[in-house]
Amino acid sequence: MSRIHVLAVCCAAAAASAGASIVRPADLQRSRLRHDSRRELHSPALVRVSALRGGARVPVVAAKAGKAGGTLQTLALFCAWYAFNIWYSLVAKMVLQWWKSPWLFTVIQLGIGALWVGAQWAPLPTFGLNGANAKTFTLRPLPELTCAEMKSLVPIAACLAAGHVASTMAMFYGTVAFANVVKTAEPLFTCLFSALLLKQFFAKQTYATLLPIMGGVAFASAKELSFSWMSLTTAMSSNVAFALRAILAKKSMASSSKGIAKLSSANLFAVVNMLAFALTTPLALLLELPKASASWDAALAKGVTGAELLKLILVTGVTYYMYNEFAFMCLGQVDPVTHAVANTIKRVAVIAVSIVYFKNPITKEGMLGSAVAVVGVLLYSLALDAEKATSAKAAKLVKARR
Repeated sequence: MSRIHVLAVCCAAAAASAGASIVRPADLQRSRLRHDSRRELHSPALVRVSALRGGARVPVVAAKAGKAGGTLQTLALFCAWYAFNIWYSLVAKMVLQWWKSPWLFTVIQLGIGALWVGAQWAPLPTFGLNGANAKTFTLRPLPELTCAEMKSLVPIAACLAAGHVASTMAMFYGTVAFANVVKTAEPLFTCLFSALLLKQFFAKQTYATLLPIMGGVAFASAKELSFSWMSLTTAMSSNVAFALRAILAKKSMASSSKGIAKLSSANLFAVVNMLAFALTTPLALLLELPKASASWDAALAKGVTGAELLKLILVTGVTYYMYNEFAFMCLGQVDPVTHAVANTIKRVAVIAVSIVYFKNPITKEGMLGSAVAVVGVLLYSLALDAEKATSAKAAKLVKARR
């Protein structure tokens, strides 16, 4: 457990570097003025300049302050995303080794996230401190969505719910490393849905780089010592769900809907998480509530205390929410395919840490397959960068001719 606590410190440092802060009563009037001014700005491009504070956006002028600041901000977001995801993966697998109720475990995680953000939306009294005129303030701006806008987010929430359940099942039936090796195939589905839903197509060489990714995943799966068809199937299902979620989220963040267009990427995930909790709870209760007591008793019989198990479940709920919120904040600054590639690189880190932590055996062939998949991801990223550079150069030439 000491290694888990060391990782916790790393997570906290990464989150702090991202610049998250609490709204002070003295800032209320300035914050309120910024909020009022944003009512006149419904451009989806504002999503690109999401601030790191709980749900607010920075002015466009600040976003143009310099490339270095923006790059460091994005890097801090990605570091926090990676750190919280690794922490979550290790602790979640520990819980699943004891408690054999993956559906209820998933719902509890979503519920903890809902409580976490709900507390930040709750109005707090200012008591007139620091000259604040407002009687109350919130730690995070409260979303203002119509029923129609909420309904439009339900498909994203359904994808989140399906993907999270499938990911939990993959870790339940197999190792963390194997589940994440299979999930490196997510860019394949992201490309597919980008073409179908966003009408975004890439060059042939970009699509060709998907071949080593698929081949590496297939070879690593065939040589996996702890291979499980259920783990393979559920991990692949999570790829489909999460790739579709990223595409649908991107469409919503660029929506002409005023309420959704004003949402920061962090608040977008908060709303989607609550909807996913509402969608998942009935099914989880139907499937596992009748045997929940027996499952809990069986977990305690393995040597863990109830207090320890509850603490670990609480940790997974908080870290799950945090890594997903950072993932959505990253999605607000990069395109879906880049996000999928970064997600794949993150999985490499999760695979490496989990193999060392849980001491999972791995064959040379399995390592080779994983390496091929990683190289495929690198080639994929380079091909995308080259394609973007070519497109930008062509656009400049056209503009110059005009």
